[in-house]
Amino acid sequence: MWALVLGRGGFEPPKALGQLIYSQSRLTASVSARPGDFTDNRPMGKRRWILWQGLIGPSMERFVAARTENGFELSGLILQAHEDEPYVVRYSIEVDETWRTRAVQVEVENDLQHRIVLVADGAGHWSRDGDRLPAVETCLDVDLEWSPSTNTLPIRRLGLGIGETKVVPAAWVRFPSLEVERLDQSYERLDERRYRYRSSRFVADLAVDDEGVVLQYGVNWKAVATSGDLVSGASGAANSA
Repeated sequence: MWALVLGRGGFEPPKALGQLIYSQSRLTASVSARPGDFTDNRPMGKRRWILWQGLIGPSMERFVAARTENGFELSGLILQAHEDEPYVVRYSIEVDETWRTRAVQVEVENDLQHRIVLVADGAGHWSRDGDRLPAVETCLDVDLEWSPSTNTLPIRRLGLGIGETKVVPAAWVRFPSLEVERLDQSYERLDERRYRYRSSRFVADLAVDDEGVVLQYGVNWKAVATSGDLVSGASGAANSA
């Protein structure tokens, strides 16, 4: 079991986490936008990194976002304590130019390694390891239970106006089982940088950056370190939303 270390500068990840992050430097990811607002199609830079800290249970995630030839890729490395057991999760999500999920790979490691591959056609049809998934028909987004990364997908795809709300079911990947379920959820845009997420009785306010990436997820996660530039001058453009 790893522990969090606090120094004079605030959060400092433990050495073991740094080694795991370094070993996973091949993981990449991405984010994009539209003119005048991060929910639209503005060109993005090459790469962005975020380190999220879990606020309820012990967890850390290193997230990377990057532009690809056909869209964007979101990748992450998660260290998670669950029922007093330590887990390592690695994932990669490919989305197209419209932010519809097209491919997902997730690996969970504890005493054994478990892995799934999801493929989506962007029109609501999904398969898992080659087998159809009728339970998540019509879903356009994947949602990873242990990560705030996938909230960016509907935020970027929908392009909500301030005060607008939309219901967006997702293909929900549960951890550590890697079962895939349909999750009914909605997003309401409160202002330029805040969204309200709802799923059944669960409600959380999300604070996002210029690119729609989550910086604070209710009382569940917060970003403790970020680096990389995705859009030069994005702040001014986003403020015009």
